[in-house]
Amino acid sequence: MAKTKRPYKKKTPEQVKEEINHLTEGMEKSIANHFHSPEQMKEYLDFMGKFHRYSPRNTALIDSQFPGAEAVGSYAFWKEKGFPVNKGEKSLKILVPNRLGQQFQNEEGEWKPLKYATKKEKQLVKDGQLDKRDGRLVYSTGSVFDISQTSATQKDLPQIFPNKWIDGQVENYSQLRRGMEDIAEKNNIRIVEPYEELGAAKGVSYTGRGEVALNPRNSERQDTKTLLHELTHAKLHTEENMNDYTKPEKEFQAEMTAYTVASYFKIDTSDYSLDYLHHWTKDHDFKDHEKLLQEVQSTAKEFIMALEESMEQEMEGEKSMDAKEQKHEAEEEKQEREKLPSEKLRDMYRIQVSKSEKDSGPFDKEEKPEEEYSHQDFKEAYKKELMNFIEPTVGKELDKEEKNDRQERLNQMRAFQETHSKEEVYQLKKESLQELKELPLTDRGEQRLSQIESKLDREFHEEKEKESTISEMNEKGSKEAFQQKKNQKEKIGIER
Repeated sequence: MAKTKRPYKKKTPEQVKEEINHLTEGMEKSIANHFHSPEQMKEYLDFMGKFHRYSPRNTALIDSQFPGAEAVGSYAFWKEKGFPVNKGEKSLKILVPNRLGQQFQNEEGEWKPLKYATKKEKQLVKDGQLDKRDGRLVYSTGSVFDISQTSATQKDLPQIFPNKWIDGQVENYSQLRRGMEDIAEKNNIRIVEPYEELGAAKGVSYTGRGEVALNPRNSERQDTKTLLHELTHAKLHTEENMNDYTKPEKEFQAEMTAYTVASYFKIDTSDYSLDYLHHWTKDHDFKDHEKLLQEVQSTAKEFIMALEESMEQEMEGEKSMDAKEQKHEAEEEKQEREKLPSEKLRDMYRIQVSKSEKDSGPFDKEEKPEEEYSHQDFKEAYKKELMNFIEPTVGKELDKEEKNDRQERLNQMRAFQETHSKEEVYQLKKESLQELKELPLTDRGEQRLSQIESKLDREFHEEKEKESTISEMNEKGSKEAFQQKKNQKEKIGIER
């Protein structure tokens, strides 16, 4: 039975203001005292020393395709490091120099590859009677990927890695996201897909269009912080007044607001925000620091009040829906129990299990060591797990009767899956599902079983497709070159 959620309790405007002042003052002190230790710098330099250094020409080429790229390597390089390239990522094209073989000038004055020289000509070249030269330099294209296109996470990077992204999920993310969408709507701001490859940037605010976009690579925590950052840009730094602020001033306001609002809702972005703010404030004097901070605090308060109102309304709505759903589920379960007694379903399940044991044959039982966990063992364990979900009353009774330790069963199943191929495990699960379909399940049980089978099929085929894509990319490389969209618009506030 689903649990009802407590309504979200808003703080008073005075309490909100007090907490905002506390957060902004604390962050300002942290920025002033922020520095990188020699140990952190050494860790970063050691990390970056593992990557190939590209020529200025290739560096510019990489940045034009993937702005903000920092650590770049080939597909094979990332696979070897244990950070495979994420599905769907497009490779960055670079120029790979290749020197052709040496040439010599024959007696007729023609330049030819040295490998095609006759024995006599090679001797004349060796004696210095015929000129030779290095082969000309030609270029081919190669494919590389930035670390942000791989499975590497925040913890895999040095503490001071530039533009390090934030990992992790957010509690009540859907409510917070809906609240941020309400903020955007109230301020005539549209949340859109990016018009171009954002590269390592986490988000962007498009000047004059009243639009913001997020990098699809972001985690929930990164999306939350970045959307607050870009909404601040769109609200405070409009086309009419954008020239009233310097770039550092804009970034200071956007990140301080995002940090303050996120922290208020217990989303910790301090490590990321501290480095970001330090980068944009060091060696910069703001002409009116007090005015900038006042705008941060008033914007943060507006965002917080709007988010709290939205979350309170949504959670109250969910509470009402939960109560209705609980009543509806109770009525359905009652009808199903009347329609099909659980004892009958348990008996038929036992008959099916007994039949499976008989079909396995006496010789199979004699030859099977006691400690071996067989295919049939896995199927029966999987079926018991399914029964606990599709027919909870029956599943619990079966576990109680047989005194099974569910955690031990799950551990055995997990160990089995780790030592057998995905295809084999998938086939065994499909067989288990088919066997359960033969039982006289309730309507709800059949519906749940169908949902499980659909999810199983989808995840298996997605995994196979992913493996196929990775294999194809490894063999042939990506064939599609980066195409910048024609409708690229002027943008500000790119979070780098």
